[in-house]
Parts: sequence; C-alpha cells; structure tokens
Amino acid sequence: MRKCFYVLLVLLFAVKISYSQQDQFASFAENNINGFAQPFVTSLGEGLNSGGFHTAYVPTLFGFSISFRAMYIFIPNDQKTFTPTLPAGYTATEPTATFWGNKAAVYTGPNGYLSFVNGIDQSGTPFYMPQITGSLMGTELLIRYLPQIKVGDKNLNFFGIGIRHNISQYIPLLPVDLAVQVLYNKLTLQDIITASTFAVNGEVSKTLGMFTAYGGIQYETSKFDLSYTLNGDPGSPDPLLRQTRNISVSINGKDNFRLIVGASLKLVVLVFNVDYNISSQSVLTGGISLDF
Repeated sequence: MRKCFYVLLVLLFAVKISYSQQDQFASFAENNINGFAQPFVTSLGEGLNSGGFHTAYVPTLFGFSISFRAMYIFIPNDQKTFTPTLPAGYTATEPTATFWGNKAAVYTGPNGYLSFVNGIDQSGTPFYMPQITGSLMGTELLIRYLPQIKVGDKNLNFFGIGIRHNISQYIPLLPVDLAVQVLYNKLTLQDIITASTFAVNGEVSKTLGMFTAYGGIQYETSKFDLSYTLNGDPGSPDPLLRQTRNISVSINGKDNFRLIVGASLKLVVLVFNVDYNISSQSVLTGGISLDF
C-alpha cells in the first residue's frame, strides 16, 4: 500500500494521493521537507502547466474545443536524491532519497543512527487532464475543472483557467500563426495541500493541409503549501524530530522555463497531437480534441 499509493494527481476524476505518503512527509522537520518533497512539487507543476495548446491558431471569429490531454513526466536521476541537513556531530557522507527516489540513507553520529524514509522509486509518472476552450474574436478561454471528490475523508478540488490571444491577426501576410497564453491552476486537498501554478507562453505554428507543426517557449512557476503533523520520536538523535507538532511549509517547484515542440493531425473535427517539453522534468504530451 505504501508504494502503490504514490502521489500524483490524475485529472480525469482519479487521484493517486495516499495517507501512507502523508506518513512519509510526517517524518521530516522543516529543515529537510523541502529537499524531500520539491521533486514531487515540480512534477505536479510540470503536469498542470502542460497541454495548454496544440496550435498557435486562434479563430478570429468563433471556435470551440473539447480535449483530453495525457502526459508522461520524466524524473531525472538528480531529482531522486538530496543532501539533508543533519544535527551537530553528523556528516552527510551520501545523499538520501527524495519523494521519487529509492533507498534512504542512514547516518551515524554521537547520538546513534539517524535514518530517513525511502522514496517510492519511480523514474516517471503519468498525468491526465480534460479541458474545454471557447474562442471569440481572436481570444480563447480555456477551462479545466474537477468537481469536488472525496479522497479518504478529505475533499479534493481543482480549477484551472487560461487566456490565449491571436497575435498574427495584427501582422498581415504573416506565413505562420502566433499567439500568447496565460495559464493558472489551483488544486486543494482539504487541510493538507494547496497547490497553485502559473504559466505564460509564446506560441508559433504552421499548418500544411491536415498537418500542423507547433512550438513555444513557456515561463512557469509552481507553489505547494503543505500542512502535516510531524510524528515526534523522543529518542531521535535529531532534536527537531523529538516532539510531535504541526508543520506548515511552502515549497516552490524547480520548474522555470520549458521549450515545447510538437505536431498535430486534423481529420475533419478530430485532432490528434503529440509534443515534447524540455524542462526541469521533461514531459511527453499526447492529446485528442474535437475542434469546431
């Protein structure tokens, strides 16, 4: 159960967020929770900030689209371990596992052995998301929404919104389509997690018949507010781990810029697309859309 409940939100009314994983968070004090959890926060940000477009074309009159995005996020090896902060008399001779890592390290010092918790040993994770767009006069509104659902005894809520604007309409005879987009997403798991992401991108695409090649550059951020109860151990060699207490921290993801390169195929109103995103954690995205 500990490993099968590894955490990554799957947005099509399915969630992989576990209370056993909360126990892992509850093993860390403020000085080390950032190192352990930041790669997960980055993954969440990478997923939520993906799949915002499959063309830079925005209809100058009216358009409507229903789409489903599937992503696979690759976890690099350097985000599977981190060097912890240790109490006096202890030396970090080797790194220990992050959320996505494998075996935790054990350190020796004047007060005995100090051990951390294992990660879930994953090199990648899937992510899914439905979305609806509507456009009018060269401006598109994107909506992502998850009706409130129960995760154990907690309520989970998700909402995302985006605005995209056609830039090429202002440049006569331009051989490509240009657009800019702003995205915001917010996810909450009652009393435990509030995650928010922001992205702004510039897009370009070229359509030849049924095929469209597209790309973009995106700046993005992700923030993760986490509240949990530290499971204190009076016998711990680390003074910060001896007392049970409530901890609230804010963790920023390691996602800043990404490069997006992709292609799509349109068959009447059905569109298939795939793109690759080069970022702190690279993302392979595929999608299917009904474009009207």
